[in-house]
Amino acid sequence: MKARTSHPKKTTLAISDLTYNTYYEKYNPKLTDGVENITNIMESPIEVFRHTKQKNRFGATGQTYIEKEYSVLKGSQRVTQANKLGYTHIEVIVKNDKA
Repeated sequence: MKARTSHPKKTTLAISDLTYNTYYEKYNPKLTDGVENITNIMESPIEVFRHTKQKNRFGATGQTYIEKEYSVLKGSQRVTQANKLGYTHIEVIVKNDKA
């Protein structure tokens, strides 16, 4: 999904590479702030930060924890809407590493 706003750090990432709030997908509440009206273009790209991946992390049950490289800071509703519309990629602005 493309964004109208131009930004020097804007790039495109696969939605499957993002960690984001899935509340809107699980419980299907109404999307707010006009997000439900997005059909083919967003006003602004979402904001993500890039993780420094750590090796050999384990979850609560001892299973290997698979960490995604990017987490959404602003725009989880727009990611949800892009998924609903069948998009596989979305335009983002990558912020500095928070590790």
